This record gives sequence, structure tokens and C-alpha cells, in this order.
Amino acid sequence: MDALDIDEAHVCGLSLGGVVAIAMHAAAPDRCRSLIIADSFAAHPQGQAIYDRSIAASSDMRGLAEARIGALMANQDPTVRGQVIETMSRIDPEAYRLGARAVWLADQRERAAAIRTPTLVICGDEDAITPPALSEELANLIPGAALDIIAGASHLANLDKPAEFNAAIDAFLARIETR
Repeated sequence: MDALDIDEAHVCGLSLGGVVAIAMHAAAPDRCRSLIIADSFAAHPQGQAIYDRSIAASSDMRGLAEARIGALMANQDPTVRGQVIETMSRIDPEAYRLGARAVWLADQRERAAAIRTPTLVICGDEDAITPPALSEELANLIPGAALDIIAGASHLANLDKPAEFNAAIDAFLARIETR
């Protein structure tokens, strides 16, 4: 944001991006006009086990992507699924391991409870990776947070149900911009 001379922004993060959004708010709350945290959590009760499995599989990113696509998406469109697999297969394994550590081993419950910025928590109702209960817990930690559960969406709710995902964000931003 500094390099682009942006003083404040609406910050949206999905999965690891949600963990980053919470950390960003903790580091610079005055820079966040709002937070949109999608398919994420403050602390995952199975984080260590998921981290261990992620690390073990990270030497073959294409294989990992192909094995995880069913858990990541409800959308059966082969083009979209293929794009996700291709994108994920190009992730540098070391970068993936760093991201896995950051997301699965994070405990940001105190940071989440300290958020006083308008916040929307979004989750697909079929998200098995970060189930809706974790999004509900996150929304309950953040005073005044809104929660939007998207029917028929999994972990990549933005790709499973893009119209619904974008509509939830548009409605949230419209609400907070009129304050």
C-alpha cells in the first residue's frame, strides 16, 4: 500500500488471505477501512495435523492440487477446476510451506477480538477445509461482524458462487459506506 501511495483500503482475504487480513489489521488498524474474511478462521482446531499433511505433500504441487481440488471446490466446471489446479501447481513448494505454517498454525483469536473495523465473514456452507462453524466462531470474536454463509459453495466460495460472493461484498460495502 505504501508503494502505491494508498493510505487505507477495504481488505479482502480468502483462506490464508483471511489470516493475512487479520494480521494486517493488527499491524495497522487505521489502514483498514473494512475487512472481508472469506473461508478462514482465527484458529483451526486441526491445524497441526493439516499442516503436517500439507508439508508432507508439498514436494509435488501438481499432485497436491489434483488431490485437493474436490475439497477446495464444489464447482464442477472442468475449465475452472483446471485453472485452479494449474495455478496451485505453479506455487513454489517453499512458499507453500511458509504459507501453510502461517495459516494452519496461526492462533489469532486475540487479534480478531481486538478488531473494531467493519468486518464481513464469508464462508461456503460446504467448506470442509474451514467449516462454517469456524467462520461463525470468527464472526463472534469480532464485535459487530456480519456473517454470510453461501449455499452450495465450498472453500473457494468466490469461484464456486462468484455472483453470490460478490453480491455479499457489494451489500456489505454499501452498508458501511452509508454510515
